[in-house]
Amino acid sequence: MRFFAGVDVGQSATKAAIVDEAGNAIARASGAPGDELGLGSASTRLRDAVEGTLAAALRRARLPASMRFESVVVGISGFEEALRGRRPRIRARSLRYTHDAEIALAGAHAGAPGIVAIAGTGSVVRARARDGSEVRVGGHGYLFGDGGSAFGLARDALRAAAAAEDERRDTALRGSLERHFGRSAIACVQAFYNGAIARSELAAFAPLLLALARRGDRGARGILRAHALALAEEIRAAARLARLRTPDLAVLGGLAENATFERALRAALRGKLPGARIRAPIYEAPLGAVLLAFLQAGLRAPELVGK
Repeated sequence: MRFFAGVDVGQSATKAAIVDEAGNAIARASGAPGDELGLGSASTRLRDAVEGTLAAALRRARLPASMRFESVVVGISGFEEALRGRRPRIRARSLRYTHDAEIALAGAHAGAPGIVAIAGTGSVVRARARDGSEVRVGGHGYLFGDGGSAFGLARDALRAAAAAEDERRDTALRGSLERHFGRSAIACVQAFYNGAIARSELAAFAPLLLALARRGDRGARGILRAHALALAEEIRAAARLARLRTPDLAVLGGLAENATFERALRAALRGKLPGARIRAPIYEAPLGAVLLAFLQAGLRAPELVGK
């Protein structure tokens, strides 16, 4: 029996799935985040996350740790052509690393034309055209991208709160942020720069900002609207580049599960891309990676069972 694996390496968690050659999903596992944005060649973050999560999936499948996979595809948040840190040790006849948007797209539409927007800790949009070509929009990281992401929302909330502190203004947004982190807004800025507050920790403030927006706070609503419009614009650009007038669209990630953000994004899309049809993904990203692993091995991707 041959086995295939897909791994989704994100900024909040790493997820893996193992599937047998008949398409039965036999095990899943989750582990620590493994993206290496901003890290150097000595980093073991990716290696540890991928190896640990795959090992956990093998244990759940009751397969030997030394087993050799037929094919493995690993999608990584922020991946650009080459790994930054130490390479994971994976036993596989064929192995490929790619951007996590590719595996999310493959899973969301099971290889059919369409668009996927990832709105998690970070954000990115990818589209598959009818001729099979793919385009990516966004995904430029927390400094130069992340519109419509949890980090982007929290970053702009912190910026607004720090400005309010500078100007000696009390705002609901500033108060919420300072209570959440237990320090002043400007101290939060300094803590982020020196690494005391990680990207994922700052991004965790996003739900509180969305709660303020839901209650009508003007500052929070302005930030939410700006990010919904930014993500909608990237989705429209991807549709244009892929020549999809009425695309099927799957929106994934933690923000996609937040009703306040979802409503804001739908409203923005009505103006930017009214023909978009928002659909639930057929498969999650780790299984999308598995589909690509079958294709990489020269096999037709099966319908997956136990998704």
